[in-house]
Amino acid sequence: MATVPYKCTLSPEMQKRAEMELGENHLMRKLAFNTLYKYMDEKPHINFCRDENFLIRFLRAKKFEVDRAFKALKKYYELHLKLPEFFNDYHPQGIKHVLDDGYPYVLTDTDKEGRKVVAMRAGHWDPAKYPMLDICKALFMVLDYLVEEEETQITGVVLIFDVGGVSMYQASQLTPSAAKKVTSIFQNCIPVRISGIHFVNEPVVFDGAFTIMKPFMNDKMRNRVKMHGTNYASLHKHVSPKILPREWGGTMGTYDNTQWKKEFLEIELAWTPSLEGTVLKKKKKLMKFKRHKKSSSKGSLKDFKDFQTDSPVDSSEADDDSFESAEEDFTS
Repeated sequence: MATVPYKCTLSPEMQKRAEMELGENHLMRKLAFNTLYKYMDEKPHINFCRDENFLIRFLRAKKFEVDRAFKALKKYYELHLKLPEFFNDYHPQGIKHVLDDGYPYVLTDTDKEGRKVVAMRAGHWDPAKYPMLDICKALFMVLDYLVEEEETQITGVVLIFDVGGVSMYQASQLTPSAAKKVTSIFQNCIPVRISGIHFVNEPVVFDGAFTIMKPFMNDKMRNRVKMHGTNYASLHKHVSPKILPREWGGTMGTYDNTQWKKEFLEIELAWTPSLEGTVLKKKKKLMKFKRHKKSSSKGSLKDFKDFQTDSPVDSSEADDDSFESAEEDFTS
């Protein structure tokens, strides 16, 4: 795939912020891209996208630590290889049933740091109607869309989860295996800086669910989690009530994703790696994978529970068959 040069659309102020927070400047970008290309060339069996406007998301997410950025880039592709069902119907209409339940929802205004705020209200979810995989897909798709904007690549995003009303039945869907996969997908597979994770209205049953998830979170992610309960003044120390709905002590009307959902459903999305048709050049490896997965059903919860992304394939220790090694890691 031909290289597409990076084109900066950032304001001078945001460029300065990128240099201060991420160490980014023209020279650093050039060196980082060249190193990424070197790593890509060492993996000729992977059809890497060489659009620098796409690649820079991973560099910014990892503060221009190229080894970490390349590891995240590979994980992004490995997700496509291991769970192709995740990207079936990968467009807003494919998650309309989740959006209809009120989440995700990108608040109208950014916080004081200029970060987009993504909200989720989980109490409406009926596991009998659709699996947890669909919720993960919806959040992944929204974050993937937001990070197309350069400013968001610099500022990061803030997540707010309202888990009020979550039942024992819903919480029981988060098994240790599922928790491991959820955390790995969002820690390893998407190039976005998650600056804060806030939970409100936590019921007693949620404490057990979070206890299951917590060991799979890295230290950085764990330290960004804040539990507020019904103490919205605590939430307001991090996110101004001026941009929050009334349900969380804010002044921006009631929680309603109707208008945002309407706009999002009109967007045409295309997940970059899938444009290649396959992420592997050696089709026999893909066929080997398909034989292994032929018993799986489209979009099933079993596929999600079988999926693992927790053991990164580091460029310093992986060989040319890194994707085959990844399959063993996924299915172990």
